Formats: sequence, C-alpha cells, structure tokens
Amino acid sequence: MWIEPLSRDVSASDLDELAELLSGAVASGAWVSFLPPLSPERARGFWHNALERAHDRSVTLVARDERGIVGSVQLHPAAAPNQQHRADVAKLLVHPRARRRGVGRALMQELEKWATLAGFTLLTLDTRRGDTAEHFYLRLGWTAAGVIPGYAVDANGTARDSVFFFKQLGAGDPRAR
Repeated sequence: MWIEPLSRDVSASDLDELAELLSGAVASGAWVSFLPPLSPERARGFWHNALERAHDRSVTLVARDERGIVGSVQLHPAAAPNQQHRADVAKLLVHPRARRRGVGRALMQELEKWATLAGFTLLTLDTRRGDTAEHFYLRLGWTAAGVIPGYAVDANGTARDSVFFFKQLGAGDPRAR
C-alpha cells in the first residue's frame, strides 16, 4: 500500500474509484454527509467539486494497493482570517476489501504530517457518537471536545449525536503562521 495526494486533474479511472469508495461507505452506513442510496453520478460529482475547490493548503490523500484506491481522507483549511492555524479533517474512507489492514491509521498519520508541513497546529473532525470511528480517533491521540445531540440524521431519518474531536499538532503561536 502507498499513499499519495490527488491533484485537480484526477484521471477518469481515479474519479470512478473514488465514487465507488464513497458510495460503498455510504451504503455501509458511514457518517460522511450523504444518505443511501448514493448514485455513482452524484458521488463522482462530489469528488469532482471537492478537487476543483481545493487550494494550496488543502489536500486529498488516497491510499492505493495493487488493485486501486483503497482509502482517502481530506484536509480542509479554515477560511476565517483568525483561524489560519486550523483545518478540518473530512471523509476518512476505507474500502471494505482493505479494512482492518491499517489503511485508516496510515492515512491519518500521513495527513497529520501534511498538516504540520502546511503550518497547521490544530485539527478538528466529527463522527457519529458510538461508532467504531469514535474509538479509532481516541486511539490515534485525538481529544473529544464534546457531543452535539441530534446533529444529523441517519438513513432511516433518526437524528444522531455527533462527537467533535481536536488534535494539537505543535507548539507555537498560531498568529505567526
């Protein structure tokens, strides 16, 4: 397995694999902003737009094996002038064929390296309360900041709580960035 950043001019085959990755995650109940069923066209559209909106301090990392893309994660810098030291982590996805092989951990570790090199000192993310992802982030050294009840609905329309996490990456005054 290897990890690399995606560029805006992603190939059609990569776009198809990313759409399959997202659709599969949504179909399996992942908490990634979409509800099933997610059409391949809509999933491709999401990825196309996400990569088009990317700028110099954002990144989408993909993990690949000999068969193609097996995972992804995104880093979205905060837009506010007083938050240039902060970024959000989004859409950590792992293909079912690659689960329990350390893909998610490797993607998160690589993303933290990218974030540090880009000058970020604070990362944030959220996940559904009670998911295995909640325990995964704790094992990676993230700190739970709190729970927002009824933050988003699941596939059957039930409002579910979300846990927000943060991770500090380095010391220093964020105003110096």
